[in-house]
Amino acid sequence: MMGIDAMPEYQDFISISGRTALDPAPLVLLHGSGMHERNLIALADKVGADRPYLSLRGAVKWDEGFAFFRRNPDRTLDDADLFNETHHLADFLAKASTTGLLKRPPVLVGFSNGAIIAASILLHRPETIAGAVLLRPLSPAPAADFPDLRNHRILILAGERDERRAPEDVVLIRDQVEKSGAGATTRLVPTGHDLGDDEPDFIRNWLAENFPPA
Repeated sequence: MMGIDAMPEYQDFISISGRTALDPAPLVLLHGSGMHERNLIALADKVGADRPYLSLRGAVKWDEGFAFFRRNPDRTLDDADLFNETHHLADFLAKASTTGLLKRPPVLVGFSNGAIIAASILLHRPETIAGAVLLRPLSPAPAADFPDLRNHRILILAGERDERRAPEDVVLIRDQVEKSGAGATTRLVPTGHDLGDDEPDFIRNWLAENFPPA
């Protein structure tokens, strides 16, 4: 585990680089609520064993773990905190690119809470990333128009039986992303909020097609 004094919001993260002599787009792993920076590493190994990654710990304490932003007591999104934490994360990504910690614009891989802040990065600071894998997302701003994302590729995976999401949630964020001009792929999988067994293979193939080694 490594830390960077200039990046106090994300002093706790895991960095794995040099996993290949090639130069694929690195992954930035963003866990869900109540989780931590190690929870998505097994997924990263399955979807891109040759890809370097950063696995971040959310800055907000949540239950027995962490989250990337707060919710209100009724579980609606805390819009102000989400906005602030989005810019903290984007500043970290920009600094990581400047220092060489990220050697290419990364692909965010966000699950649940992490997928929402990843979508918020696409909304507010898309210049800091190349694309995103949004696993069980919600729109960070249902009434907003996303900026021009024609240079970004985005994968959205939603569970058909997700008890934490309404069917219209994935339709909303899909429509926002597609309206932005992004290269978007959306898939419904026959599972709940947790990932299905075949999803890592689908993500791996999507990454290989959309973000091959330079």
